[in-house]
Amino acid sequence: MMDKKEAREALASADALASRMRGGNRRPGPVVFLLGLAMMVMTAVYGLLIEPSTQYAVPVVLLIPFFALVIYTATRPVLPRHYRTLYALTTTAGAAVYTLVVTLGTVFFSGEPLWWVPGAVLCGMPFFVIGVLERKAARTPGARP
Repeated sequence: MMDKKEAREALASADALASRMRGGNRRPGPVVFLLGLAMMVMTAVYGLLIEPSTQYAVPVVLLIPFFALVIYTATRPVLPRHYRTLYALTTTAGAAVYTLVVTLGTVFFSGEPLWWVPGAVLCGMPFFVIGVLERKAARTPGARP
């Protein structure tokens, strides 16, 4: 059986662990939204300013915000149930949309605002979806330890 001193030590240890977990679970939601805006702007600018002779390696630079999103979602220490799956599906869908928008836009719609502006908005959507999920998780009681 535990005596009172051991019980107090165990509670203090549990409180310290819970505090560390809460500190590691800070949700920089505005950063995710800013990454989404950066992705939209970069994609639109690239699409509207490209020339048919532009190197195909240039769109790789546009993937920097997307890589940041993948790293962000993969390194969340504490998440509500099924969020890892939602993050994986959202980033996979975002990669597919980005690939489609940039590939088709570069080949067929060079400089066409009717293609690149909606395409840029679609490329930013995964960031906004994850930002909304993060806000929802932050407001849900019991989502944090």
